[in-house]
Order: sequence, then C-alpha cells, then structure tokens
Amino acid sequence: MKRVLRRSASKHASTLFKVIVILVLCSFIIYLRSEDHELQKNTVIHGPRSNSKEEEEVLKPNADNDQTFIAAVLVFCATRPDALRNHLSQLLAQRPSHFQYHVIISQDGNKTSVAQVASRFVKDFKNVTHIQHEKTEIKKRNNYPAISAHYKWALDKVFKEFRYDHVIVTEDDLDIGNDFFSYFHWGKQVLNTDDTIWQIDDVQCIIVFRCVSAWNDNGGSNIIDTKRGDLVWRTDFFPGLGWMLSRELWDELSPGFPAAYWDDWMRKPEVRKNRSCIHPEISRTSHNMKLAGKGSSGGMFKDYLSKISASNANVDFSLLPTTVVLKLSYDKRLIEEIEDAKPIDLQNTTNMEKTYNYKIPYKNIRDWHQLAAHFKLMTDIRGGMQRTAYYGVVTVMYNMCRIFVVPESTYQDPSQLTNYVYDPDWDKQNRFIEFETYYCKTKKYLGKCDPHSPEMIAFFKKKGWKKRLDDWGEMIVV
Repeated sequence: MKRVLRRSASKHASTLFKVIVILVLCSFIIYLRSEDHELQKNTVIHGPRSNSKEEEEVLKPNADNDQTFIAAVLVFCATRPDALRNHLSQLLAQRPSHFQYHVIISQDGNKTSVAQVASRFVKDFKNVTHIQHEKTEIKKRNNYPAISAHYKWALDKVFKEFRYDHVIVTEDDLDIGNDFFSYFHWGKQVLNTDDTIWQIDDVQCIIVFRCVSAWNDNGGSNIIDTKRGDLVWRTDFFPGLGWMLSRELWDELSPGFPAAYWDDWMRKPEVRKNRSCIHPEISRTSHNMKLAGKGSSGGMFKDYLSKISASNANVDFSLLPTTVVLKLSYDKRLIEEIEDAKPIDLQNTTNMEKTYNYKIPYKNIRDWHQLAAHFKLMTDIRGGMQRTAYYGVVTVMYNMCRIFVVPESTYQDPSQLTNYVYDPDWDKQNRFIEFETYYCKTKKYLGKCDPHSPEMIAFFKKKGWKKRLDDWGEMIVV
C-alpha cells in the first residue's frame, strides 16, 4: 500500500511541475508580445530589446511624459572604437528613456572595430540604430572634405528620410555633462519659440534661433563662473560640439552645404543671416583628449580644449524660462549690465572688487588680441566674429569678477549694442597677426613683416617654404 501511495505522489508531483512550467512559459510569451506591441505603438525606429538590467530600470515610465518623443541624437564616428564606446556609454547612461531620445550612430567608412562597437549598443539598447556612409577619398591627408560629406549625408538622412523634426548632433570624442539631456529638452522649447518680431516694408518677419549648443568656446574653468550652472548666453558665433537644430533650418542649409570646412561656412554672414545660437556658461560637453587624439585640426586648439570640462552640475532646466534668452528681453538686460559695469583697463585688473561687473573696450583687432591674450580667451576670428561674441561683446570671469569685453562704440553708449556690425576683413587681419607671431616675432624672418613684399616672398622661396606661405591664404597687414 505504501508503494502505491509513493508512486501516486510521485506521479502527481511530476504532473504539477509540468503544469507550472507550461503556465510560466505562456505568461512569458504573453509578456513578450505585450512588450513588442507597446514598443511598436510608441516608437519610430525599433531597436532590439535590451539585455541590460540597468537599461530596463530606465525604461520604467514614471510619468506620462516619459514617453513623449523629444529629439534624435546623431552620433558621428569613423575610426575610433574606444572613443565611440566611451561616448555611447555616457549617452545611454544619461538618456532619460528610449521613448524620448532615439540614438543614431552614423559611421563614416567601414572600419570593423567601430562597426562592432556600434552593433553591441544596437543589440543592448532600445532605439539605437547604426547607419554607414561610404567614406569619401582623402587627398593629401586633409580630412575636412570627408567630414563635410559625411555630415551632409547623415543630416539629410535623419531629417529627410527618417523625418525627425529636431536632432542633437554629437561626435564620438565628446564627454557629456550630467544635465546634458535636461539642457536640450529646454533647448528644444527655445528653438520652437518665436524670437524677435520687427517690421520691414510693412511685412512682419519672425527671426528664430539658429541652434542650441552645449559647448562654450571660452569655457575653461579659470574664466567662467563655476557656480552658475543655470547661466546661458546668446552668441553670433556658431559653437558646434554638441548642438541641436531643427528640420526647418536643415532644409535651408542642405542645398548649399559646402564640400569642406562646414563649421566655418556656418559662420559666414550670408549663411548666419543675423541669427544667434545659445550656449551655456558651463559647457555641457568636453573633448576627451585621451581618446580623441589630435583630431582634424592637428591639435591646434589643444591648450584651450584641455581646460574645458563637461558640467558636473545637475540643473533642472525645465525651471528656467525660455524668456531669459529671447532677444528683446536679453538685449535689454545686457545693455543694462554693460551700462552699470565699471570701466577698467588692463593695468588695473588686479584691483577689482568682487561685487561689481566691469567693462573694457577694444577699437581694432590689435586691441582684441591684446585683451584676449590677457584674459586667456580664444583669439581666432571667423566671419569677422570672435568666439562666443554677441554683437561683438565677449564675457569672461577674471579674478572672480564678470568682465564685458566690448567694442568701443558699445563702451561709449551701451544702447548702441545692436548697431554693431562685424567686419569681414578681421578674418584676413587675424590671419596676418597669427602669421606675424609665427614667423616675425620668433625671428624666423628678420626683415619687414609683410607677406606681400618681394623681399619676404624671396625669403620663403629660398627656404623652400613658398607653399607654406601660399597655404596661409589672403592676409591684410595691420
């Protein structure tokens, strides 16, 4: 009798175990189908489901707006697998949810190690896509045509084929700040806000912002207010290096996009059309110098870039009203700040009081170079503009005081701020000053410093440097 009972119990236990296994499998299948349905319902680009526990935690919606799409993030890469891995790891760790931000990795060329890194992230995270551009042939080790061709192809694809309205452009050698996505969520609202309205021939014209950038060209920790993570500025100089643009702007830019040096092209007056970008006081991106290498500029700006770090702050930009950067209110406030600032000259910058703002004028490019060198600002000029300039005004923190470096006309009468016009000749004058610094002040050449003079041309020919002279381009002696 005991044997019969044991056999019966064993048989029932086996049957119960099978029933439990079947129920668990059915529940799992139903769960997977519901996940797929939810993903298809809420997304445009469908990546495989995550295998990462951490990512699944991020995907749990805390509020209805967690599933509201904000922007695509377009990541440019080519030959640096470690840099790409680092950048994507930061982006996807910071991304609030896969519903809000779709990540598109755009690879120039087909380097296998880079493609493998991209594929890994596509597999492990939702709404991550990998696209590849056939690399443009490079002549004479000049990467700029290849970069420009890749940019145009990828931006055309995301705006015209994928039909995104807003795109955040990043590059594989960038680190990002803790509030990177909060900043761009706010930035999208800025881009969608009508800016200045004025009358031309009785026709009402609306000027909107050109872009929102996470980068501050003069963002070294020694020349910014490190306590003002919420501070943002307007600039006429296109910053790049982590920036957002709209489809409307790309529709305008795409047909004329240049074959090389696309970022300098963006700074030309005829392309800029008096529109401004927004940049933060504390940069939300930085160059990872270890992983980036020298880059296309050959390390030209390494001394400046190495001093700029991505913000460790965690500012909730949703609390910042967009009105702080709208032109009418912004210009009014800036004029008042310049009016109230105390005059100062270079001889007295050690005697400033922390409770005041200060202003210092420049009349010409020589003045500008002297001031920029003193305050450790970037000196280069594009489209007649200094980096971070707004109507020629550049701000800097020095000895814990805010200084406005301003054109002479604005210094004399701040209400004339918006009448300032950039001089396109400054590009050629600036080129000469850099040429002079490199060849004449270092005493490589001891004669009169004039690249147009027969004597200096003969010197370069004798040295076998004529091509070097030609490569400097057109210069204006000042």
